[in-house]
Amino acid sequence: MYGLATGLDPDGVEAVSALAFLEMAKAGFTTVGEFHYLHHSPDGKPYADRDELAKRVIRAARRVGLRITLLRVAYERPGYGQAENRQQRRFYDRDADAVMDAVVRLERNRDPLVRIGLAPHSVRACSRRWLQAFSAYQGSVHMHVSEQTSENLQCVDEHQVSPVALLDEVGLLSERFTAVHMTWPTGGDADRLRKSGARVCACPTTELDLGDGFLQADQLEGVPLSIGTDSHARIDPFAEIRALELHARGLQSRRNVFSPPEEPDGLALRLLDAGSTQGALALGWDALGHGTVGQGADWVAVDLSDPVLACARALPALVMAGHVGMVTDSWVGGLPVITNRQHPLQVDILLRAQEALAQAEG
Repeated sequence: MYGLATGLDPDGVEAVSALAFLEMAKAGFTTVGEFHYLHHSPDGKPYADRDELAKRVIRAARRVGLRITLLRVAYERPGYGQAENRQQRRFYDRDADAVMDAVVRLERNRDPLVRIGLAPHSVRACSRRWLQAFSAYQGSVHMHVSEQTSENLQCVDEHQVSPVALLDEVGLLSERFTAVHMTWPTGGDADRLRKSGARVCACPTTELDLGDGFLQADQLEGVPLSIGTDSHARIDPFAEIRALELHARGLQSRRNVFSPPEEPDGLALRLLDAGSTQGALALGWDALGHGTVGQGADWVAVDLSDPVLACARALPALVMAGHVGMVTDSWVGGLPVITNRQHPLQVDILLRAQEALAQAEG
């Protein structure tokens, strides 16, 4: 990962971003919340345009046709008491003010399908002083929280409280805050999230791929829940939303964990909501795709003739057994992105990404 991250020039960052976004679009995503880490040249020096790489990522998303919230990552250090990691030089900022200056500059973008948010990476990567400085920000804030038990232990060692308690103390928890992963909540964490209106974004397939664990759904009842892909291990929104339910079943030894009582197709609707409306709200957008006048029309069409859906109720079958191959068409902001399973720039995007990766890998 670090070898690739340090080997890409701005053209390469744009090219591989476009490839990831193309895969997302063909899988049925219409909006991406991009945790943007790479800010500087490989030696850590700023580009002439300090926001060069962020603008390249935004341009890649818009070239593909996706709506994007670019979450500008703040990275102060590799961890509590750890020396600077030279492989992370592209991540680091001078101070919290430099991060906020970048957010303000990026917010000048006038594309209606682009928004900017703030992403302090984690309590591991940002000190209390930096987190306190970010508490005044009024936009969307996303942050890795309690992804691993080691993170909780390190936070207690440095701050004598859990990560969620620390975020509450510095004033970061609000209805604009999304805790990404939240795999290992500790006592009182869920109450703090509920009281503040904060959200959780689970990334189930990545959490399995990394060995992080499972979302503790029983401890987070009442906290708005959305899904993310996080890594490139798998890009499949159908797999993510049903994993919320299947993982919860495995942990709780019962079925229909997320199913509202006595509501037809309630489980499918709840999981679909996590993969659509709740994700949009977490990224600072109103609910998309509802056909309301004045709202963005983000729609995805699926092939109802697929054998998975044959002789079954379409909605629960799609949610519990759907796959990306079912996606035939999509529209973002009312404009076509995928048509008959094809993207008009697919060949060019793939060729540019191949060239960029070959160059980066030397």
